[in-house]
Amino acid sequence: MMKKQLLKQIKEFEKGDYIKITWYDANDLKGPLAELKKPEILVDEWGVFLGIEGSPKHILLGKAYILKDRVWEATCIPLMLIHSVELVAKHVSRTFFLRRYRLDSCRNVVRVKDFG
Repeated sequence: MMKKQLLKQIKEFEKGDYIKITWYDANDLKGPLAELKKPEILVDEWGVFLGIEGSPKHILLGKAYILKDRVWEATCIPLMLIHSVELVAKHVSRTFFLRRYRLDSCRNVVRVKDFG
């Protein structure tokens, strides 16, 4: 269950903000069973906040914007796996719209088409 303070902090982000997310990602481990009880590791990811989407809810974190195609390459991070968030800088990305979009999913990396 996500902490209320963390959810409040995430909801204060605006599209285009540059953020850091620390979250629990799955990991492939080898070792004794006692060491494998918690397979997740904490991972830091930085990127452009593109919004909260889907069910279950997840953050779209923009990694690169391909100007020619008007396409974001983004990572989907489930809210339930987020440990902490931090605002690095406000409005670092130019204005964009995500009212209509298409997600082409490939594991945790998605391409978000910007029709705005």
